[in-house]
Amino acid sequence: SLWRLPPVVIIQLKRFQFTQHMRRKLRDLVVFPLEGFDLSRIMAPDSIPQSNSKKEGKANGHEGDSTQETETTDEAPFKDNGRSSMLYDLYGVVHHQGALSGGHYVASLKSEVDGQWRLYNDAQIYEIHPRDVVDSSAYILFYIRRDVAKAQVSDFWDVREGEGLNEEDLDQLLKGRSDRCVIS
Repeated sequence: SLWRLPPVVIIQLKRFQFTQHMRRKLRDLVVFPLEGFDLSRIMAPDSIPQSNSKKEGKANGHEGDSTQETETTDEAPFKDNGRSSMLYDLYGVVHHQGALSGGHYVASLKSEVDGQWRLYNDAQIYEIHPRDVVDSSAYILFYIRRDVAKAQVSDFWDVREGEGLNEEDLDQLLKGRSDRCVIS
C-alpha cells in the first residue's frame, strides 16, 4: 500500500527477456488506460490501526516513528498531500520498434494545447488517433495525476530570478564530484 501518490507516475513495461540460454524482445500487447488510471486500490486506508507497541509508546508519552508529517509552508499556493486525487491520465509513451539487437525509439505525446496525440519520430511529427497509442511497442508510460495536470513548476518551487545555483556554484559542485566517485 502507498500512503501518498506522486504527481507523475512512470511505468516501464518489461519488453526484454534474458535467460542463461536466450535473449529476446517481448511483443505482448499490454492494454493500459489513456485516461482515468485509478490507483485507489493500492492506497493505504486513511486511518491505520495501531499495534500494541505504538499504543504503549503513546501511553509512555512517546509518539514513536509513525507520526504523520503535517508541516506545510504558506509560500506554495498548491497544497499537495498526495492523497486528494488518485486518478491519472496518460500524457506520453516511449515506444521501442524493432528487435532486441537493434531498434528505434519513438514517442507519442498528448498536446497540452489541443489534446491531440502526436507521434514524434526523429524530425517527423504525425498526428495519431488515441487508439494507436496503445500498441505492442509501448515501452515506458508517463502518467500525470489529474489534480496537478494544470499546475506550474512555480506552484511547487520558488523559481524567482537569482534563486538557485549560479554557474560558479555549479562548476564547483561538478568539480567536487570527481573526488567522490571513482569507477575502476
